[in-house]
Amino acid sequence: MNRIEEIPAFDSRFPERLREIPESPGCIYLKGRLPDPVEMTVGIIGARDGTEYGKMVARTLAKELSEYGISIISGMAYGIDTAAHEGALLGGGKTYAVLGCGVDICYPAINRKLYSKIQEEGGIISEYPKGSPPLPHHFVARNRLIAGLSDILIVVEAKERSGTFITVDRALEQGKQVFVVPGRITDPLSRGCNRLLMEGASLCLSKEDILSCFSIEAGKDNEKKPNLKGEEKRIYNALDLEGKHIDALYKELGIPLQSLYSILVKMEIEGYCECISSSYYRKKKF
Repeated sequence: MNRIEEIPAFDSRFPERLREIPESPGCIYLKGRLPDPVEMTVGIIGARDGTEYGKMVARTLAKELSEYGISIISGMAYGIDTAAHEGALLGGGKTYAVLGCGVDICYPAINRKLYSKIQEEGGIISEYPKGSPPLPHHFVARNRLIAGLSDILIVVEAKERSGTFITVDRALEQGKQVFVVPGRITDPLSRGCNRLLMEGASLCLSKEDILSCFSIEAGKDNEKKPNLKGEEKRIYNALDLEGKHIDALYKELGIPLQSLYSILVKMEIEGYCECISSSYYRKKKF
């Protein structure tokens, strides 16, 4: 699970979402897994020095959206990014961190526990090779990948002059819808958000504003999620809707083949996955 994968642009595993963006990377590096092509994704970004209120909003939105099967994309920075990843994990969902350094480097170092958890429930992604340091221009460049992997972008707290605007510009360039959480007019961390709203960004007041973009109605059966833990949850998250060979799951997860087969059979009986041909399994969507 902790091994680093190098995925060049010509590899079939390279995300289509990233092939389509301007200045598409020639290669990405991965610890964990990538979003499925059909996976619904929302990027949540904002200030590194976010207020407790801003972090609460980001954490709550991420948790609520993840409960509807929507994965959260962010950059694992202090503040809003960290809160977004934490919220997705609290909601039992998937989350993906796009770094401005090599995937073998946990930055900031204080997020070591979160860094490890994201690898289990999603993936750590970078265009920079192993050992690449966290340099300022790396973070500027990686913002286009956060935008590229996100179907929709949400901004929670941003100063009037903020690096968040780089990600917003990249998202708009890529034709993505940008939502903004409004803030108090006297708060410096709200000036950037309020400016974006004045310029035409979409208003985000609750999860319903985002769910409607995915044609999901809040409070319906969409909120049903598989109640899995431990290795069963890891296997379910590793499966996709197209099908994976048991050998591929073994290489990705490191679970012994005999145990892996037994768990898959149990999960198939319980309705979480299905065998579509010899040794190929796919998840059932909830």
